[in-house]
Amino acid sequence: MSGNLVDAVSPYERWALRQFARDVQYMQQGGLAPSVLRAFMRGLRAEDTFASAMQQDLVAVVDAEQFAIVTGLEMPRRYDRMIVSSQSYAVQEWRPAPAVPPFVFFKILVRGSQQ
Repeated sequence: MSGNLVDAVSPYERWALRQFARDVQYMQQGGLAPSVLRAFMRGLRAEDTFASAMQQDLVAVVDAEQFAIVTGLEMPRRYDRMIVSSQSYAVQEWRPAPAVPPFVFFKILVRGSQQ
């Protein structure tokens, strides 16, 4: 096997994410129109180590490669918005996985509001 284990299994992990994910809209702060991308939304877990996390926050797991293609951004930005159904969430923090490029996923901490 050439490369490393992350390189070897990431296509399968991306496939699994696509199966569990749903369409969400990602709106850049000051943007004119949202981009549609696939994300798996879940509640916070004990192992989530976001410094500013609050109990009601959610985590959106997105494919980092697709994120870059769809939004034109390398990484999420604080205060961008994720819109799911009729709920709007503000991006607070994010963690790439793995922690060094090339990234496979972004775990994005979002906080709900109606702004």
